[in-house]
Amino acid sequence: MSNFYILTNNPMVQEKYPKITELDDNFSVGDIFAGGRNAIHLGAHLINHPLAGSIKPNQSPYKSLVLSDDKGELDLFSLKLIEGAIQVLRKFPSRSRPYDESILEDFQVVDLDLLDSAIDSLPYEYHE
Repeated sequence: MSNFYILTNNPMVQEKYPKITELDDNFSVGDIFAGGRNAIHLGAHLINHPLAGSIKPNQSPYKSLVLSDDKGELDLFSLKLIEGAIQVLRKFPSRSRPYDESILEDFQVVDLDLLDSAIDSLPYEYHE
């Protein structure tokens, strides 16, 4: 049993981690960041960096955040990270041209790989 959950718009993440994933595949990356910020305001801690990887947040339509289940006081470091990610996202123009299915699948794989790396590196106490 884990004491974290995943907020994502990536269906591959839902498929691999169904019991700990909150999926809304209609969400944009901005929606995922906003949902993460809301959870942080409610006391969750952001466990993975929202801008991990070398893909700009406006390039990939998929994003997965790992958040703690425990609710405590407002974690200012987590809040600073997610607010910074939101600012970076706003700095870049929206992608207007749609991706074809094979490119979307590639972006899902990259997001899942980044998520797997984050989960694999979590301390033991998150996997209790």
